[in-house]
Amino acid sequence: MRSTYRGLIFCLFATLATVLAAFHSPGEMSVDSVMSLYEAMQGSAQGWGPTFMSATLAWLGGSTVGASVFVALICVLTYGCFVALLVDPSHVRVPRWQIVLALVLALNPLFMFYVGIIWKDVMQATVAMVVATLLFLAVRHTGRSRYVLLGVAVIVAGMLTPIRQQGILLAAPFALVIGWLVAKDSRRMALIRAAAFMACVGLVIVFSLLFYALSAATVKPQSHGPVSVGIYTIQAYDIAGMIADAKSGDPATWSHASPAVQGDIKAHYSSERIDTIWHIEDVRNYFNTLSGDQYMSVWLHGIEHDPKAYLKSRFAAFASLLGLGDIKGCVPAFAGIGALPDQVAQLGLENGMNARAHVIGRVMVSLFPTPVFRNWFYSLLLVLATGLLLITLRGEARVAAAGVAVAAWLYLLSFIPTTIACDVRYLYPVAGLSTILCVFLLTHATMHRKPENKKDPRVI
Repeated sequence: MRSTYRGLIFCLFATLATVLAAFHSPGEMSVDSVMSLYEAMQGSAQGWGPTFMSATLAWLGGSTVGASVFVALICVLTYGCFVALLVDPSHVRVPRWQIVLALVLALNPLFMFYVGIIWKDVMQATVAMVVATLLFLAVRHTGRSRYVLLGVAVIVAGMLTPIRQQGILLAAPFALVIGWLVAKDSRRMALIRAAAFMACVGLVIVFSLLFYALSAATVKPQSHGPVSVGIYTIQAYDIAGMIADAKSGDPATWSHASPAVQGDIKAHYSSERIDTIWHIEDVRNYFNTLSGDQYMSVWLHGIEHDPKAYLKSRFAAFASLLGLGDIKGCVPAFAGIGALPDQVAQLGLENGMNARAHVIGRVMVSLFPTPVFRNWFYSLLLVLATGLLLITLRGEARVAAAGVAVAAWLYLLSFIPTTIACDVRYLYPVAGLSTILCVFLLTHATMHRKPENKKDPRVI
């Protein structure tokens, strides 16, 4: 019976991954996607973001070949994670309804859409899901296989920060868990265990630096740092938000913005995204005239002048990202190709939506009323999973699950002060990690609380 179940699960997800890879190939591409492919072809950054994604596409063959291979890898890795947890034997006899619920979560249409989109957020989420799965498998295995799993986890965790700067919020908890699991196995003196722990954490850092160097050698980054540009963009959105949410009659002189610019900001500001004001020339010119020091000074004076306006704009933007309101101004997913015409032409692509993309678009729109494209749903999954892991898990499994939960929480909460748009993709890593965590709990821990029995081998 068990072997039949494993066979069915493997066939189901292998078929799904294959069909999705073929259906999406060479991938759904927005402006960011084509920019990454173009950078891979040029060998130099055209935007201010990290170049690891572009370098990866170059390593995979570049252009449509690299894009197609990228989509295929994302499909295999995403559904491979679910298969690994669904068929991994558990010492706990879980009810069938838990297995069914785990399957439902793994078959979420969100993943079916996102595995085909060439986005950094998709790469970030997939890599994070792989690391989480490796940790869960490692606590279920012993001996050489355990160390192989943890060794691969160290290497893969090293990719998280080079993909996006916020990846460090995922990499850090993973590194700590890996170090703890390795140190725990050592039965020698505390100094040896501490050295093993530090070595694992250090190796994650080393691999991060190595991947940075390799990507820079493949696709040369811009001379100005992406971190500073990102901070300026967040501060600009905050300044605009504080002007828009200022008290009636407040001249907002702290901003040094003219009344006309302030009027434009108040008329066009949206908690959904910065784009609604950035296209206005006078507003853009106002922000472009600010130096780095002026950005910081104006931003701090605005918060000091009216902290309520700052908090109001920040939490309104975060609520939009969670999908608590109307998501028409947000981008739930993407279908077809839509990017800068020159870059599209040089890559041998064509802007627009073919018949396949139109099908994806229609299905996407039909799911708007459901929780599929609402980040509040995945945040709720994370809340439930965090509570359940504390109640149901013990020992190494609890530590590994807690590490995954902490990583997801850090990533989620980091968007309270940083979000500049409500597109669903920004929290896709949270959706992926919360789903992986729930699948692990549902397949490896019973949701029925039983009296603790230390001699019961089924207790995790």
